[in-house]
Amino acid sequence: MAAVRPAAAGRSLTLRQAHQIAVLVARHDRIDLSDTHVELNSMDLGRDFVPGFYSFIIIRESSTPGPDETLRRYAINRATGDVWEMTLCTHYDFPELTRMRRALGRAGAAAEVAEQGRQLGCGEHGEKPAS
Repeated sequence: MAAVRPAAAGRSLTLRQAHQIAVLVARHDRIDLSDTHVELNSMDLGRDFVPGFYSFIIIRESSTPGPDETLRRYAINRATGDVWEMTLCTHYDFPELTRMRRALGRAGAAAEVAEQGRQLGCGEHGEKPAS
């Protein structure tokens, strides 16, 4: 894995840094990105899919006629490096991610995490509100 350089205070993560975070979280989710049928792609086509976040989708291409399967949709906060799974409203917090965020000079407070969840349409405890 390539070395991650610390970001200057007050600056956003770069797309490359956010991609490295997404790869780490996919590994944590036990998604094999070396599988030729699995793709990790940016969802930010020309503009932010979610303002203030880099967004990535992981899909498994169908090997038979039929739709591809969406495995995960990650939102990575550009300022803090916090990672959310957008469909499940899961906020990730595990030791390797904490180390990577620290190496990037990123740390989010609990209040920021709650606000990020609201920005992503997640409820108080991370769940999607009932429709």
